[in-house]
Amino acid sequence: MRLKPLVLALVLLASLGLAQNLRERVRLYTLENGLRVIMVPDRTAPVIYFNLLSDYGGVDEPPGLGGLAHMVEHMAFKGTQSIGSRDWAKEQVALQAVETARDALDAARKRNAAKEELDRLTAAFNKAREEAQALQQDSGFDDLFTRNGAQGLNASTGYDRTNYTVALPSNRLELYLRIYADVLLNPVFRSFYEEADVVREERRQRTENDPNGFLLENFLAAAYKVHPYGRPLIGSAEEIAGYRTAAALELWRANYHPNRMVLAMVGDLEPERDIALVRKYFGAVPRGPNRPANPIPAEPPQTAERRVTVNFNAQPAMLIGFHKPTYPSREAYVLDIVDAILTDGRTSRLFRRMVTQDQVAANVSSSSGSPGIRFPNMFLFSIQPRAPKTPEDVEKALYEELEKLKTELVSAEELQKVKAQTRVGYLRALAGGSGLAFNLAFYEMFLGGWAKVLEEEQIYASVTAEEIREVARKYFTPENRTVAILLPRR
Repeated sequence: MRLKPLVLALVLLASLGLAQNLRERVRLYTLENGLRVIMVPDRTAPVIYFNLLSDYGGVDEPPGLGGLAHMVEHMAFKGTQSIGSRDWAKEQVALQAVETARDALDAARKRNAAKEELDRLTAAFNKAREEAQALQQDSGFDDLFTRNGAQGLNASTGYDRTNYTVALPSNRLELYLRIYADVLLNPVFRSFYEEADVVREERRQRTENDPNGFLLENFLAAAYKVHPYGRPLIGSAEEIAGYRTAAALELWRANYHPNRMVLAMVGDLEPERDIALVRKYFGAVPRGPNRPANPIPAEPPQTAERRVTVNFNAQPAMLIGFHKPTYPSREAYVLDIVDAILTDGRTSRLFRRMVTQDQVAANVSSSSGSPGIRFPNMFLFSIQPRAPKTPEDVEKALYEELEKLKTELVSAEELQKVKAQTRVGYLRALAGGSGLAFNLAFYEMFLGGWAKVLEEEQIYASVTAEEIREVARKYFTPENRTVAILLPRR
């Protein structure tokens, strides 16, 4: 359906008005310890959405410690000396006993000790864990927030970053600041080995026993030979089994500092008043070392197609990706428009061709920024072939549609429609709440400042059909292509 010019004009005016309104409301402060604080007053409800973002992600992990950033994210919910302990003095002794018992068990395993000794040391380790847990308050951190009206208490670790989120009644602002300042100052990684078991089970569920996760892990390993985007974000089973509390604490203390964080708050705020509370609590956290000089190696240009086939007890699935630049390259924005042209909605090119018309696929989607955006990334297609069609049928249809992008200019009508869809997404991103808090923090940390988010709508609006054709020709090439196919086990 063609979008009428009046609708397009209204969408554009709304986006411009919202951007201008946001520009006037945002307040950015930088504390003496380097913490950047973004506040966006929005008094439609007595709620504040918090997003505390760290610049440390999966790509930053030392070799052999894959997934430890994710593990540390889990441990930040375990509390502090004053949150989560029944008796900190006794618990501290008990936690050290756990580490001593683990040291003895690891040493015995390393020297291939007899089974009887390993069984005895394992029993001693488990007993030490039980004694330490008896001194802990179950879910003390979570319960404290829940009793104070928290919603959406969560955290996530990506290849690029780690962030901690929650929404609280606005009269609990001081509580939030006090708790998270305490976490930065005095974290206690209690129940560490119990949580490592949780992470190991998470890997089983999301990767080893999930066809999509299993396929993605194999795809990234094929697509990236040097850059850590190719490593499992959650870590390998062997890496998880080797996690130690001391290594996790060392990683935390070396990297999680206010000068490497952004705190974004959206909601019922009075910035000039509330920044004093932020300084009172977060300002007491000392500045740490700056991010070290980037040791992350660049991925060499791909010169030939890479293919991998895996087997799983599931329906066939495919991932097909092409290396591409990331922001602030203009080509990255152009490829975002390509993403929308190809798979945004049931009228998109690939849905019409592959799902509706040829029926070679049950579903098709794409992403123009996978698996992260701090570094050059992938334009990734995810496709589920539809029986009795084969992966070869899927590839044929996909490559034919990509060739059309290379040889035919996108019509003015289609480009206009896609730009309108992009504007709608832009409006949603700026609408408020947790999404706005995350976006502002992320742009401030990685994309040149929070205000850059206000410039992107105009960038997308200026993309031309000729640019779309050129990026398709440049990046959608066989030698730049990685294909991963999942087939049922026979």
